[in-house]
Amino acid sequence: MQSAKYLQRLMLVILLMVCVTASSLPSAHAQEGPLQEMRAFWVDSSNPGFLNPAEVDELINNVVRANANTVIVQMRRHGDAWYNQSFEPRSALAQLAPPEVFDPLAYLLERAQAQGVTVHAWLVVSVACRNSDPLRGHPNHVCTSHGPGISDPERWTTATYGGQQVGDLDFGHPSAIHYMESVVQNLLLNYPSLDGIHYDFIRYSGMSYGYNQVSLDRFRSAYGLPPDYRPVPNDYAWSQWRRDRMTELVRRLYIRVKAIDPTVQVSAATITWGGIGSYTPDDWPNSAAYAQLFQDWRAWLEEGIIDFAVPMHYFSEGSERTRNWYDGWLAWDRAHIGRRAIVPGTGAWLNTPEEGISQIQRALATDAEGRRLSGVALYSYNQPIANSNPEWRRGYMDMLRSTVFAQPAQAPVWPWIANPTTGHLQGMASIDGEIIGDAQISLIRDGVWVRDINASVDGWYGVVELELGNYSVIIRHPTDGRTAQIDGLWVGPGTVTSGP
Repeated sequence: MQSAKYLQRLMLVILLMVCVTASSLPSAHAQEGPLQEMRAFWVDSSNPGFLNPAEVDELINNVVRANANTVIVQMRRHGDAWYNQSFEPRSALAQLAPPEVFDPLAYLLERAQAQGVTVHAWLVVSVACRNSDPLRGHPNHVCTSHGPGISDPERWTTATYGGQQVGDLDFGHPSAIHYMESVVQNLLLNYPSLDGIHYDFIRYSGMSYGYNQVSLDRFRSAYGLPPDYRPVPNDYAWSQWRRDRMTELVRRLYIRVKAIDPTVQVSAATITWGGIGSYTPDDWPNSAAYAQLFQDWRAWLEEGIIDFAVPMHYFSEGSERTRNWYDGWLAWDRAHIGRRAIVPGTGAWLNTPEEGISQIQRALATDAEGRRLSGVALYSYNQPIANSNPEWRRGYMDMLRSTVFAQPAQAPVWPWIANPTTGHLQGMASIDGEIIGDAQISLIRDGVWVRDINASVDGWYGVVELELGNYSVIIRHPTDGRTAQIDGLWVGPGTVTSGP
């Protein structure tokens, strides 16, 4: 009885929303070609979605039913894998069909792409070790050899200011970066038809986190500090150090992905806790992402080391305060896409059908200056509305198709991928055959200085969005004055040039 009443109410809402939304939809006559608008669902691994072939079939049918075009599927949660071709252990979730008969990602790609649905593999980056994880102690799990219980320098996880060991990977430790590079490269090489890689928890968990011993030692060395110096959580230099480590990780992963396949899209789920003040650039340093979690995703968009951000605007419409936060962030998003794009994410599970539709409408609206975001992502497929169930979910898919997703749309074809006018460069800094960590690098294009950068502690360096042309790289040792020069590095459109 309750379901019948709900569906009757849902159909009434659909009829009302059709009238409300029709005037706000883009005119088909105004479009040059098909409408490009990402309409995505996050699909988590804790709930039905891709645990067996029938769930995948239902998932793709629902996405098509909604006139959506993208799924962001959780393929890595806590150092495990929801795909078979992985050096990390496959999930031990009992409901997951066995590997002998089912590869969730392979089947998803087959079914989705046959229906024109793009697939982005969602990877939880930092969260790795959980005491309750059934894979705890597995010989192939990263935490078994490099988790909180391991001695330094083989402990890749973080610690708090107070000394508590925490099961999150700390990317101030170079080996943690190398490990995550391997995870992403392995995934792409084994599933080459993937449309995108989507990072989650690509940040620290709070201001008091980040005290991995190797990272601390590197920080002290970089700033000439005593070996027993322990910075307080809000120390300016220490905060910037952790921010730089996350940005270095994002940059390296972006270039590694593009070196394998320049068409693969790279995105990140980003933090938007609370409001953004008066919605000016000056507010950014006070945001939770920047100040507390060291996730400078505004800088990532400006540099071009992600293709799009998916800010998690998880706000309820039921409160004026949180409703204003949502609208404030949308205004900020439109003004700060940088070199790339933003696809706002909504906390669909927090809202009624009407409230969810209203949030989608506002996310897709064009502002007074003609600025428009690139789509919307709903969290989550399992609960696209408050108190969802499979029957209600199907009804809501019909509602989406009848209202905000009435006009067919394809997932965006980003111009910097489809028609690139710049390229990328990476290499290993070496002098006389010796790898030089923290080397100073000068880039010269056609005889003219372009910029200076620093190599990482392992000697790697990388730059995106370079003008096309013939480059030379000058490498300077950070302490002894030795130099080396590499010539003849041609940077072509959209590709990664790898130096020696």
